[in-house]
Order: sequence, then structure tokens, then C-alpha cells
Amino acid sequence: MRIIINPRYDFCKDSIIDICNPSKFFNNGKVLQTGRNTIKLFEIDGVRLVVKSYEHLTLFNRLVYGTLRKSKAERAYLHAVRLQKLGIGTPEEIAFAEIRRYGLLRSCYFVSLYSDYQSLSSTTIDCMPNDERYAFLDALAKFLFKIHWAGVLHKDLNMGNILYSDKCNTIEGFDFQVVDTNRMVFHSLLSMHQRIQNLRRLSCSIPSFLYILKRYATMAGIDPESMQLNGVFARLIFGYRQSRKRMIKAILHPLNIL
Repeated sequence: MRIIINPRYDFCKDSIIDICNPSKFFNNGKVLQTGRNTIKLFEIDGVRLVVKSYEHLTLFNRLVYGTLRKSKAERAYLHAVRLQKLGIGTPEEIAFAEIRRYGLLRSCYFVSLYSDYQSLSSTTIDCMPNDERYAFLDALAKFLFKIHWAGVLHKDLNMGNILYSDKCNTIEGFDFQVVDTNRMVFHSLLSMHQRIQNLRRLSCSIPSFLYILKRYATMAGIDPESMQLNGVFARLIFGYRQSRKRMIKAILHPLNIL
């Protein structure tokens, strides 16, 4: 096992190493999410930790991540460190661990501090009263603009990867964090095309999406109507491509071929 631990949490190093053992991880902790990856909640030495296990690695990925590229867990850890330095909210990084066998990556884990922020679903905004909704969208647009201004492209910028809290002391009344930090690219400067292509991933309702684009355009100093037009077109193309991918996967799925 290769493991790197945030020096602030050296006091629980042994416990972290223990829960990053595959048998201990899968037989303990509270499941928060399952699917392509598994996310669990643990409490050790009085600290609540979220542990993400990256699973379903192909043989090719086991080889590549073991030799040529940083693992998803290591990237999640390093990107979280970088986001903190940029002043962008994300749950504090605790550790990452990699387990290899015969030089191939067998499994890897990213450990972060538990956040009591709520996940932003595609319906959260629409359930808010109008006055609160617009205040929320203003704050969200400002957060998204801040991310892009810092040169950060979250390659899976969907609502589920944005956390929020309305119990904070910010001027806007809301605070945000991003998760799934392994899928990020950092640039010195982002073009407006890159920004719009990134924002198209937001899975909120069309009225909310248009409002975010309008507020974003105001902050960027560009024409809101042009931004909205380009944003909606990019979102339609993205939605079409995603539906095609899902259709192809369904056709090729072994259970559907029989």
C-alpha cells in the first residue's frame, strides 16, 4: 500500500490505513453512495471521514494508473489541495491510498473530511420560494464564475457535484463546495468558449440555467443574450450526445443483446 496523509491528521494515521484495507472498507462504515464507485462514512478518533473507493478498473486502467498516470485517488487529493489554495470550497483532503499487485493498481481510496453541506440536485432550486431562489442563483453564478476565473475546469460539473449550505455568514447567504475533484483541469486562463462548454453540464431547469448565464455574463462583462443563446445551444448539443451514448451503451449491454 502507498498512502499519503495530510500532516494535520497524522494522529489518526493507523486508523486511516486500516479503513483503506479492502476487507475493512467493504465490511464497515455507512454507505453514502454506490454505483460506479462506493462512498462510505466512517468516524475514527472523533473525526467523521468520507472514504471514496474507485472501482471497476479495467486491466488497461490498472496498468496506466500504476505506471503512466496518477490514480484517481491521488488526483482527487492533489486537486483538493490546489482548490483550497485558490480559495475554492471543497471538503478538506485527509489522505489517499493505493494498493498494487504485481505493479498493477488493484484499488485506490480518497479520504476527505465529512461536510455537512447538502448536495445540490436538479430539483433543489425549483423547490425554493422565488425570493430565495433568485438569491441562491445569484450566489451560485458567483461561485461558478469564481471557479472559472481561477482557471479551474470541473470536467463533471453537474448539480450532484456541487454542495451548498444556507447556514453560513457569507454576504450572499449561501456557501458552496465542489466534490469529485479527480476530474479537474487547471489552466492559467479560460476562454469564454471553454466556460460555456463547462456550464452546459449544469442539469438545472431551463429558467434557472438562463438566469445563471445572465448573471454570469454580467460578471464577465459580456452581452447576456449572446451568452444565453450560446449556452442553450451548447446544452442542447450536449444533451443529444449524452442520450446517444446512453442508447449505444444500452444496445451493446450483454443483457440486452440476448
